[in-house]
Amino acid sequence: MPRRTEVTLRLSQILLQEAPLQVRFQKFLEALLSLPWLTLKAQGAIFLRRGERLQLVAELGLDEPLKEACAFLTLGQCLCGRVGFTGEPLVVSQVDENHEILYPDMPPHGHAIFPLKVGERILGVLNLYLEPGVSLSPDGWSTLEMAAGLLALAVLRERAERAARVLHRASQVALEAQDEAEYLKHLCLLLVEEGYALAWVGEALPDGRVHPLEGAGAVGYLEGLVVRHDETPEGQGPTGRAIRLGEPQVLRDVGEDPNYGPWRQRAQRFSFASSAAFPLRIGERIFGALNVYAPEPDAFDQEEVALLQDLASLAGKNLERLRSQAQAHLLSQLVEQVPEAIFVTDLEGRITYANAALYDETGYSPSEVLGQNPRIFKSGKHPEVFYRHLWDTLRQGQVFRGLFYNRRKDSRLVVEDKILTPIRDLRGQVVAYSSMGRNITREWSLYRIQQVLIQMLERFLQEGMGRSFFQRFLDKVLEAIPGAEAGSLLLRNRDGSISFVALTGHDPGLREVRLAPEEVYALEAQVPQGRVSGVVLGEFLRHLPPEKGEILRQRGRLGELKETLYARLEVEGEAIGALYLDAFQAPFPEEALDPFRFLARWLEMVFSWERAQVQARYLRYHDPVTGLPNRALLEEAWREGDEPLVLVLADLDSFGEFNRIHGRKVGDMLLAAAARAWEELLPKGGELYRLGDDEFLFVLPLEPGKVLGFYQGLARALQASAPSPLEKAKLGVSVGVVAYPADGRSLGELLRRADLALREAKKGRGVAYFNRELEAAYMERVKVLAALEEALREGRLVLFGQPIVDLSTLEAVAVEVLVRWPREGGFWPAGAFIPLAEESGLIRELDLYVLRLVEKLPENSVWHVNLSPQTLRDPRFLKAAARLRGKRVRFEITEYALAEGVEEVLQELVEMGFELALDDFGQGYASLNTLIQYPFCMVKMDRGFTARLGENPKSHAVLRASLSLARELGLELVAEGVETQAQRAWLLRLGYRFAQGYLFGTPQPITGSGTSPLSFPSPG
Repeated sequence: MPRRTEVTLRLSQILLQEAPLQVRFQKFLEALLSLPWLTLKAQGAIFLRRGERLQLVAELGLDEPLKEACAFLTLGQCLCGRVGFTGEPLVVSQVDENHEILYPDMPPHGHAIFPLKVGERILGVLNLYLEPGVSLSPDGWSTLEMAAGLLALAVLRERAERAARVLHRASQVALEAQDEAEYLKHLCLLLVEEGYALAWVGEALPDGRVHPLEGAGAVGYLEGLVVRHDETPEGQGPTGRAIRLGEPQVLRDVGEDPNYGPWRQRAQRFSFASSAAFPLRIGERIFGALNVYAPEPDAFDQEEVALLQDLASLAGKNLERLRSQAQAHLLSQLVEQVPEAIFVTDLEGRITYANAALYDETGYSPSEVLGQNPRIFKSGKHPEVFYRHLWDTLRQGQVFRGLFYNRRKDSRLVVEDKILTPIRDLRGQVVAYSSMGRNITREWSLYRIQQVLIQMLERFLQEGMGRSFFQRFLDKVLEAIPGAEAGSLLLRNRDGSISFVALTGHDPGLREVRLAPEEVYALEAQVPQGRVSGVVLGEFLRHLPPEKGEILRQRGRLGELKETLYARLEVEGEAIGALYLDAFQAPFPEEALDPFRFLARWLEMVFSWERAQVQARYLRYHDPVTGLPNRALLEEAWREGDEPLVLVLADLDSFGEFNRIHGRKVGDMLLAAAARAWEELLPKGGELYRLGDDEFLFVLPLEPGKVLGFYQGLARALQASAPSPLEKAKLGVSVGVVAYPADGRSLGELLRRADLALREAKKGRGVAYFNRELEAAYMERVKVLAALEEALREGRLVLFGQPIVDLSTLEAVAVEVLVRWPREGGFWPAGAFIPLAEESGLIRELDLYVLRLVEKLPENSVWHVNLSPQTLRDPRFLKAAARLRGKRVRFEITEYALAEGVEEVLQELVEMGFELALDDFGQGYASLNTLIQYPFCMVKMDRGFTARLGENPKSHAVLRASLSLARELGLELVAEGVETQAQRAWLLRLGYRFAQGYLFGTPQPITGSGTSPLSFPSPG
């Protein structure tokens, strides 16, 4: 059994146990958090929605401050409140500013929060804790979505069962009570047993007062209580308004409602946080109010109010019946007032009396009922043994209670909860039988539907979707929807046609029929769910092709139909099929519509869930941008064999720049277009994978010598995919080629060697084949980088300095700090490790290392410190630079760094008091606008201009023009690379003041001792 299926079954079994919901939730949480492969912390919580708040109902591992802070959350507050408001899952790897509930020493952690959601209804939140920095796997995500779905179904089931239980018990209380006082007392006790802190019934007196009649729970609250139902301040509470307005009144928070002032302190003393009042009607008159109080705020959500409103409505009707009984003491007067259908038969079973409710319920008139046997209500759904047991029980003088499937006069099915009672005369002899029944068609159907859906969900999780699943589903549904005698489920095929995938009560030959979407009634109907008569369906059939219409009419028995319930099934707004339930004897009862709609919504949820699972499985092995298989599929599919192959690792040149110019959306469009074009170039048996951002792998059954021609095709296809002619010239592709099995057998080894070849190709060659020299060079590079990292950790790198001098006096005006790496017999050449550090990203650690050494340098020199573009973007840099405040430091920035978007960092350096120098001016891409845009105080001319002094007049012109421009802009100019006296003389004649080069001194170690940190020889 798959792991997730096993988990689903285990969690479902916990939720289906006979125990309080909170106990089942606690066990559910413990079981979920015990799964090691989910990588969750042993902490979690379940919240249920209460009005505009979330209430903590189960938790594991939460400390006391957190439990207290999270006991009640306002929707939208903190992460859980946001999920409870939006209904969208949220996974964060660490606590951030969105985590509004904090306390001292809260340990770092992440969250995986999923809504308890059915359709668009958000019932609560499942909040699980992650170790900081840990994210969910796709399998973990889908498992937690499934767990949240199970919890939502459990909440729905609990609420439905509770509603049925409360109304059933309320009916029992009404039937068992001897008088009004007993009934009200037990009704209040029932509500207290259901968890309310106080329940009481108040009668509205003519003088405006509300007099408490009966109560249960914290009845001390009622002592001395002054409540009115007029416009006085004491009449502005929930009780007074409910009586005055005739509508339920909900007080969500005792501490907030300004109208609750007269009772606030009293309520808070008894720890009441919210309350609700429901008008009690006797006939058309409002008699008083049913009042309930809860210890938590927002305790009365929409479903709770609806249940209590039904209870209040039932209570009002029962009070009417009881008062009538008390006044008249006559059975006829009593039974005429109650809403339940009541009739009396003689000992032979002939009906001698029926109340008005029975006539209303059944549609018969008195002349059609009196004198008849109750079998006129029979539906044919009960076996004969059921009725034999009924009469045997009554003839023994005992009460019979049971669920009856009866039919009204129009043949509509109705489900009744009936009590049949022997009636005795004064001598105790049975002289008649009475029947009292309550129509529970809707409640019964909803309950049965929920049982079916729970069973089918378990089956779905175990077996997935298939014809047997759909057929079993449809068979079970027919048992739960009153009046349903046949049904069909139609789904869209891949080619867009519609087929029957499940049939009950119809000719199996319908499975062979394929319909166009416009030929399926539910897909064309104006509303997604509803009912339609057989006549209307017959009219619809006339628009179909004659052969299809005749098949549906004959095999679907459409000519016999009385009515059909239909539902268009949609997933993400797309119609995917339809569900039909058919009635042949009579139209469906009104009470069947809500259960059917609930059924259709559940089926859509399952289809949505299945589509999400399929999509998740697809995305696990495919790239979402190009649709190509990804590295995960490559690694699973790779098998070593004897057939020779070539692996071509391709990378788009300048793709990062393309993305920066055009944006990622256009970049993704280019990748998708290139992938489509490249797939068309694949030879038979060739495969294409996307491994990274702009990295693709071709696995080709080619000889290595034929790769060059294939590469040329790739380059042409890529340029053809470019968005404009200008981009065609910029876009290119480089490939590294390895041969299997000559260059390796394992996938990891082949990919590594292909990457080495690709590095070589990106140097401008376009195509490079792997060879052993590349690998040796790579290993040497790795060795040098490892040694450099070790040298940095151990602090073995040292600082050298080279002077910047005044050309006239030859005095050092500043020192450029250079880093040197000692080795046996001398130093590593800077060209051997600085480029490697830049390429690998280690340059940031190297620059930060230099800044720490610069902190210790003497104060009597101006120190020039070079910065890499990567270091300028490192979040640690500004903090390290801040430690150099007050020291005479000037940072040198190359032109290439200006392409990295570092304007804000440079501005912050200037605001800290540092000066900036533009290094190697004229070597890179910088324009004159750079000198205006950035806050430089000095420019160092590239050594290439100085080297050609006396040889190339253009060098003279550039140096002279640059000096003139620098003076206009207020910039100091330094000539780099001065190595001869002739170059110095030229610079002096041009008007240059500062210079740097081997003529004035080679780099020397910086010791940091004495008054002068460096000693340089005089130029010869």
